[in-house]
Amino acid sequence: IDYGIVWLTVLIEPITMGMTISLMERRSVVTLAMMSTSCALSEGPPIAKIKPKTVYFGKVEGEDRGENPMDPPKILEDGYFWMRDDKRKDAEILKHLEKENAFTHSQTAHLESSRQKLYAEMLGHLKEDDESVPFADGSGFVYWWRTKKGKSYKEYWRKQEGSDEQCYLDVNAVAEKLDKPKMCDVSEVSPSPQGTRIAYTVDSSGYETYEIRILDAINNEIIETIENVAGSITWGKNENILYYTRHDKAHRPYQVFKHEIASGKSDTLIFQDDDNLFNVEVWRDLDATVFILSASKDTSEIHFIDTHDNLQLVRAREVGVEYTVASAENDLYIIANNNNQYNRALYFAKKKAPVSWHLLVPTSEHRSLSDQILATKHFVVVTGREDGFARVWLLETDKETSIEPKELPDETFLPADTKKKDQQNTLKLVPPPKDLVSSEAYFVCLDANAQYNTESLRLCFSTMKLPKSIVDFFPKTNKHEIHKIDSIPNYDASLYRTERLLVDSRDGRERIPLTLLWRPDLKVRGVHLYSYGSYSISLEPIFASSRLPLVDRGIVYAIAHVRGGGEMGKHNWYETQGKYKTKKNTFYDFIDCAKHIKHIVYPNAKISIEGRSAGGLLVGNACNLEPSLFEACLAGVPFVDLMVTMCDPSIPLTTEEWKEWGNPNQAEFFDYMLSYSPINNIIPNTKYPKMLIVSGLNDPRVAYWEPAKWAQCLRSQVTNPNDILLKMDMDSGHFSAADRYSYLRDTAYDYAWLLSVMLPSSDTTLPDNFPL
Repeated sequence: IDYGIVWLTVLIEPITMGMTISLMERRSVVTLAMMSTSCALSEGPPIAKIKPKTVYFGKVEGEDRGENPMDPPKILEDGYFWMRDDKRKDAEILKHLEKENAFTHSQTAHLESSRQKLYAEMLGHLKEDDESVPFADGSGFVYWWRTKKGKSYKEYWRKQEGSDEQCYLDVNAVAEKLDKPKMCDVSEVSPSPQGTRIAYTVDSSGYETYEIRILDAINNEIIETIENVAGSITWGKNENILYYTRHDKAHRPYQVFKHEIASGKSDTLIFQDDDNLFNVEVWRDLDATVFILSASKDTSEIHFIDTHDNLQLVRAREVGVEYTVASAENDLYIIANNNNQYNRALYFAKKKAPVSWHLLVPTSEHRSLSDQILATKHFVVVTGREDGFARVWLLETDKETSIEPKELPDETFLPADTKKKDQQNTLKLVPPPKDLVSSEAYFVCLDANAQYNTESLRLCFSTMKLPKSIVDFFPKTNKHEIHKIDSIPNYDASLYRTERLLVDSRDGRERIPLTLLWRPDLKVRGVHLYSYGSYSISLEPIFASSRLPLVDRGIVYAIAHVRGGGEMGKHNWYETQGKYKTKKNTFYDFIDCAKHIKHIVYPNAKISIEGRSAGGLLVGNACNLEPSLFEACLAGVPFVDLMVTMCDPSIPLTTEEWKEWGNPNQAEFFDYMLSYSPINNIIPNTKYPKMLIVSGLNDPRVAYWEPAKWAQCLRSQVTNPNDILLKMDMDSGHFSAADRYSYLRDTAYDYAWLLSVMLPSSDTTLPDNFPL
């Protein structure tokens, strides 16, 4: 490549096409165009060909580029655009990916013994023969699952009073008949209302396109199948009606169909959303009401199917207004953020007038309600966050004084500050069992609650040290019944300690929570820092046995609860400080947590970092901003090609993401997004942390070509190109292997590499007092 010709091309082409290009854009173009020469001069890693492709940002004829696209458009040159093959069949691309895997194997083959040891340890913490706590659904059956030693997947069981136990679905048997058994993803298993039939969805590609299989539960035989569905299914008012969703060409769930079993009729399309910012799903509430949700990243709209099989609208969509609904026979309970109820309020409405909402519990500055709500005959349950932790509250509906909103015909959506006190109600915090949880740093969520007429609420509790625990709570007596605490073989909780710290953000606005797990009896040999920081998803302080092999070797496991997540409330932590043009707060918070660890908590400690999916965007930026701060970076299915992906509406799931990052086809977002796109901001001639980039060929969420391109771009510019490894699973999708043993082997692979970087090879053995 003649660099002079490249530079002239960059400068002249936009002028001849009537386009503008900034200095930053010029640097990005030259960076992408120059990368093949640097690669060609080195030996070892595979060298991908450069096939320059002009990528347009803004108005493109025949494409929906969103509102107000730039005209004329701006451009970037992408030398590796050719690596994209939506069908995953291109021979040249597959050959290149195989070369990447071969190179990674050559660089890590010496770790095979470590992988086997780590796998044995992880397996040693797994109770292979296990079962869940049975739950009743009101049909006369109780349901649960079992796992058996040596079997990769669950078996689903049930029992009716007076009858024998029945295994109605063995996922191992399903997997045996698939071309890729380790990728058997059974995402939903749904018994019919009376238990005569079972519907489940299965995908073996990793691409998250499913087949519905309907079983006769008595004879355990498949009676019907429906192919190419999106995965969301629910039963209707009887044993013969099943609702499901389908994808559009961009893999967006956008249609709801009604299927009548054994009728011979074609399936009926009952709902379709043509707005490409919205996804559709369908579910059945505890009182048997079927709801259809259509939601973007910041707006929602819900319909329900009435007793006459007609769709009824709860509230028409309004940009920025999110709500969710639960049904209690003739009543609706609604959580929403309308009328400046930013942390969300609880409303009440009658089904006969669903648009007329009346405020029950107003928003709170310190409590943020989530989108999860459950209505039973005796109480309403809501979830959310307070002081950075997940919490569950309920409102009893049996008492006459509990909820009696006055009719306010002219005051629909009445703000809280104008309501009378006697019209407001108090949410009751559901406490943890005192003999199970002794601090405020716990996680709680709803578990299997399948009956409308119930006196109890089933919950799941956990902490960084406490394994998953299933508990029933009885609101009338405030009593708990602990059903099960997950048994973790070879685990002694007393050996571990956990603490949550607060780190000052660089802008002075917030204190960032930082959770640590370590063994005080061991010398600290390093810190592994994990984070995510997008979509308002919170990283919870929960137990995970897969972390133990790191902690048992003196590696402190740390979680940075950065802005962009939802830990400190969706509105504060995400909507106002962690998306769009405040997205860089996510990366700065992460780096500030790392510096706090290195300079204050554990001076001069080695730090490795990890992020998956949007967490890959985070660690990619961390490496660009502070490459010398980290020893190693583990990037799983990393979203790193922000600009090229987000400009193209033909890439699956892209358009809906404009509500998360912004749309680079708009002048408002182009420069800001370009400034933090990891693949476009690599620092040349700099030593980067050692990297293991892990991806799956069939991933529909972060396409394989993003990490493949990123590996090439990194190697061409950093001073340690052989330290950049790409491991591409040629069978899996976004969520790695579904097979539980394959998942452990994948994790052992990652951690063997990580420990080889963080610890000398002679120092990776277990301490003498390890309980295995």
